[in-house]
Amino acid sequence: MVEPNENDKHDELAAESTGGEAVEGVVEDAAAGEPGAAEASAEKAAESAPQPPRQDPRDLRIQHLERALQEREATLHAYIRAHKKAEQEYEAFKERARRDQDRELQAARGRVVERMLEFDESFERTIQAVERGGTIESLLEGLRLIHRLFVERLAELGAERVDPTGEPFDPTTMEALGILPVSDPRLDGKVAATLRAGYRVGDREIRPALVQVGRLIG
Repeated sequence: MVEPNENDKHDELAAESTGGEAVEGVVEDAAAGEPGAAEASAEKAAESAPQPPRQDPRDLRIQHLERALQEREATLHAYIRAHKKAEQEYEAFKERARRDQDRELQAARGRVVERMLEFDESFERTIQAVERGGTIESLLEGLRLIHRLFVERLAELGAERVDPTGEPFDPTTMEALGILPVSDPRLDGKVAATLRAGYRVGDREIRPALVQVGRLIG
């Protein structure tokens, strides 16, 4: 039997070593091809990766409250601006209303003065007629005309002349200046004479009538 020489032994050892490496490679390839191996590797990689720090719930609550506070402050400022604008508009409206009222009052005064000018002209004509030698009768006629015109103009302005002669005495609208004895029972307790006519505008008494109240005698 021929014993192997040193070279043959060396070749056998090399073959065994190569065969072992091949087997290990096959085992590694088989392990890499096993199901779930990639997922397991990814999970290990994810676990080993640095994780972001978890935020404290209290910090989240604080941030939420801060946002809510900012929104409420913005709403409050909007309300304040709207209130100031409305206040300015109201003041401007009052100023316009005051100017309009003043203009209307001036116009009303102008209309009254215009009506009063008629009396000035009538008085002037009456005086001139007397100066030219007019009679007492013509003077009285001129005064009656002026008085009638005056009452008409007051009526146009809403003023009503009140002459309560013959009416029952009313202390709320009349002022008694004395008692006048009467023999007619129908005048007892009524206005026997009107010394000064009263005036009212609508339901408002402008000036009470001055009267004498009749009292039955005998």
